[in-house]
Amino acid sequence: MSEIQGIARLGSNPELKYVGEDKKPVCEISVRFINGKQDKITQEWEDRGFWTQVNIWGKCAEPAAKMFSTGDRIIITGNMVGVSWADKDDPEKTVSGLKVDTNSVAPYLPDLMSLEYKERSPQNQKTSATQSSAEDS
Repeated sequence: MSEIQGIARLGSNPELKYVGEDKKPVCEISVRFINGKQDKITQEWEDRGFWTQVNIWGKCAEPAAKMFSTGDRIIITGNMVGVSWADKDDPEKTVSGLKVDTNSVAPYLPDLMSLEYKERSPQNQKTSATQSSAEDS
């Protein structure tokens, strides 16, 4: 397992699912990580990006499914893991690839026109006020 962080573009709309006995939310998206550089000699752009499946787990799953859509750029921090599955054309053949598991995604700020925050719950406000008082001491 390797940690990965980067900017990616959604290749499809998010799909929200609930898995396991406890119906844990997971938002599945297909993304292309943006990775490239300009060749110093030819001045041409060398695209070294790659496609992968991303699973967004926990508290971020439902907001991500509502907030993002095909073509959006997002910032992802997560763990890249190897996976295998049966080939859809030849079930006898196994295909290997990579996917990313995360609970940390964010919109790419240069693409935002506006942003709205939800109000913090009273419980979180009390915790923050207690922490601020302790830090000020």
